[in-house]
Amino acid sequence: MQNKKTIHVAVVDSCEFTMIGLQSLGKREPDEKRDVIFHGFTHIEELAMSEQLFDIIIYDPLNTRHFRVTTNDDILCIKQKQVTAKIYIYSLSAGYLKFKHVDGVISKRVSLGDIKALWQILMSQTPQESGRYNVGMTTRLRTPARLSSEEASVLRGYSCNLKTKQIARQLGCNVRLVYFYKNNAMNKLKAVRGPSFYQSIRWILN
Repeated sequence: MQNKKTIHVAVVDSCEFTMIGLQSLGKREPDEKRDVIFHGFTHIEELAMSEQLFDIIIYDPLNTRHFRVTTNDDILCIKQKQVTAKIYIYSLSAGYLKFKHVDGVISKRVSLGDIKALWQILMSQTPQESGRYNVGMTTRLRTPARLSSEEASVLRGYSCNLKTKQIARQLGCNVRLVYFYKNNAMNKLKAVRGPSFYQSIRWILN
């Protein structure tokens, strides 16, 4: 009898329901070839302390303890330790933030049916010689806003009732640059303005 392969999946999200939902989805249909084990983390720092090597890391950059958005730096830190892991963004920020160094971007607004289909594709890929999976998935809006980390951080800073000088101090820049990031962010969001425009801004801020 062929031994099952074990796939370790890390879910980095401060919302416990994300972990519960993905875990339920993964266990809904038993797989004769592989066992999928989920590991939940509330933030990147907690993941960094884990000694487990993961095949897949699912990460929401908006669910953080700080108003600053440092997604690309976080991902580079993850890759230093989790060298072979595939990293996927699963977030409402998909289509609104600019991501680098990731293997896929999935919006939390897609239907459960779509998530199930994506998960089946993920699990059906042929493992590499190392036993790890080489996959790529992306779901996106028709016209992404692609805010930079600094632009998103400034908007979140204002939503936390921080003053411009406080935001500048936290970001390590001057006040003029904060206004520049703010104006850029608003212009990008207005360019993709639609029925869900203000709701989308709330998702980024909160």
